[in-house]
Amino acid sequence: MNIIRYGGPMSRTRKVGSPIGYSSAGLTGFVSVWATTAINETITIPTQNDTFNAVVDWGDGTVETITTYNGFSHVYDDIGDHTISITGTFPNIYMQGAASATKLKKVLNLGTVGWTSLQSAFRSCSNLTDFTSGSTDTSAVSITNAMFYQCFSLVNVNISSLDITGASNIGSMFTQCTSLVSIDVSSFDTSSVTQMGNMFGACNALTSIVGVEDWDITGLNSTGSLTNFITVG
Repeated sequence: MNIIRYGGPMSRTRKVGSPIGYSSAGLTGFVSVWATTAINETITIPTQNDTFNAVVDWGDGTVETITTYNGFSHVYDDIGDHTISITGTFPNIYMQGAASATKLKKVLNLGTVGWTSLQSAFRSCSNLTDFTSGSTDTSAVSITNAMFYQCFSLVNVNISSLDITGASNIGSMFTQCTSLVSIDVSSFDTSSVTQMGNMFGACNALTSIVGVEDWDITGLNSTGSLTNFITVG
């Protein structure tokens, strides 16, 4: 096996012909599928200021250890779908306004990577169709505001393992998810939530929200905290 090592601020190892992919990340990694449509196209995973110490397998044989917080980028030689697996410490992702937002297609597993914030995590990912929280630990997450805002193509959602026990703001979480027909939120513990306004705003196709009738809303800080909770049609 050929191994090429690169110097610089990010430790990078390229194992030619031996991508790690989903299998080696197992159930601990944040695993997602991204698409490139041109040769030598860059995919950037944007993040916000926090402590990062993540191993990123870009799915083409390139593996990096990254400790910076201002986004992770990689150039792909080929056109097609790429499964990216991230392990280690990766506390947030922030797709709002990102150039690569439209390239994200699926999230297969959120993973146990030290999540602390999911605010606007997948916002503007207009081609995201499938999301599975899978094996994950989000107990330290304090905010999920606008997590899926303007995910117009989102159809298949399994968030049964998403722990929002510590979250205070879940407002606009699914706003403008216009393809979403049904969703199961029966596992949500909303006892700490103070703001959930516009949670399902402009979800024009939504017909079923399983479990919402059992939510604890005693922590809401004002009547405005439920404004436009759901608007369809």
